Amino acid sequence: MKIGRYEIKGLLGRGGMGAVYKAAMPVTGRIVALKVLKPADILEDLVGMDRLTTMFLKEARTMASISHANIASILDVHEGQDTTAPHFAMEYFCGNLGVIMGEHYEVEKPSRRLGVEASLHIANQMLSGLDRLHFEGIIHRDVKPFNVMLAEEEGGTGHVKLIDFGLSKLRGETTRGPKGMVVGSPYYTAPEQEADPEAADTRSDIFSVGVTLYRMLTGELPTEDPIHRRPINELHPDLGADWDALFARALAPNPADRFSDALDMIDALGTLKSLWIEQTASVCSAPGILDAPPIHSSDWNPRTKPLKVSAKSACATFGLDELWRPTRYAKGTFSRKGPTIHDASTGLVWETEASRYPLSWDRAHGYIDRLNRKALDNRTNWRLPTLDELMTLFTGRTEPGDFCQQSIFDPRKARLWSGDMKAFTAAWYVDAELGFVWWQDRTCRFFVRGVCEEKSESSRRV
Repeated sequence: MKIGRYEIKGLLGRGGMGAVYKAAMPVTGRIVALKVLKPADILEDLVGMDRLTTMFLKEARTMASISHANIASILDVHEGQDTTAPHFAMEYFCGNLGVIMGEHYEVEKPSRRLGVEASLHIANQMLSGLDRLHFEGIIHRDVKPFNVMLAEEEGGTGHVKLIDFGLSKLRGETTRGPKGMVVGSPYYTAPEQEADPEAADTRSDIFSVGVTLYRMLTGELPTEDPIHRRPINELHPDLGADWDALFARALAPNPADRFSDALDMIDALGTLKSLWIEQTASVCSAPGILDAPPIHSSDWNPRTKPLKVSAKSACATFGLDELWRPTRYAKGTFSRKGPTIHDASTGLVWETEASRYPLSWDRAHGYIDRLNRKALDNRTNWRLPTLDELMTLFTGRTEPGDFCQQSIFDPRKARLWSGDMKAFTAAWYVDAELGFVWWQDRTCRFFVRGVCEEKSESSRRV
């Protein structure tokens, strides 16, 4: 299937305005996200195709006019002709904040906590991208986790890229639609924007960042009424009154009571980050704080043979909860020995460094082949680990009370391919830093960390 010059590889998502496809560019074959104007019938009836086309092309122009590290780039735009709908190509990213958080289509359901450091990192970069938009007089008006992409090349929690400017508004622009038309997404939209989309300003976007940050930290949505909002330490015992003060401003019902702009909120987050660093340094230096009893019997070993498992049966097969986290965190006993790290609890030997760059799943196998050809650490039994083995690297440090648990592995290389497949076109991966399992298209790029067993069978419990 083709749309214009682009070969369609699959559907990424669909909304009221249209659909976004994974596509290959002509000649180079570069994978891009192709957004195509295909409005829902009811929206076309309400707004009209001419108006929708204008809005669609305005989104492309808005994104293309700004070059910033935290804003996704537009690569190509086609206004449409004959039977080809208007479409534009933009950077494609496998990482998405909504997926990382485990946000459900039923938004009210709990989501995963990301940990304090990761949450601050993402919120700061969201605000940085918004500051660039606001400098140009552009209000995004639809800031939410699924409009925050994370570039996998950066490793760790990823580099934020804001997308979806279809609802954005330029300073002084009037964009009134049909009476009662909602602009924004439930739970993330500021109250003044819900009441009147034209009333949205920079502080409306800041409100949406506040909701996103609150959810990243607590796994819950903040209550609309601040009077009945519980103190944050009831949801996250590691966080105190300073965080309540931050959210009182970011989520204030009256825009005048919020942070004046994105930089103002960035400064406030910087203060909280400094306090958090002081807190962790003090608490984590206490003797015995990292002691943790083993959770498996002495003869336990993770599965070594790769499987092909559907999403429907994955939680039961891999031992995951409804948020795709292990029901039990294995506590490894790791020691570094040159280019390898040994786990006395499982008898597994891990590559210390992992791949220098993220790779597709197919290239991950090639990387493992190179480890064996090089005979890293005089070993030729390296392989791509199973999910069971990768989950032994999880620390659980995103959960309240566990922030002292530090991984012996590089946290910037936390998203790791497993040898387990979901389908012929998709495979399972983990985020060892944030502690969850998910799947992605095999063309996505994650890091690769080889594993093998000790050569001596007597050193491994059977």
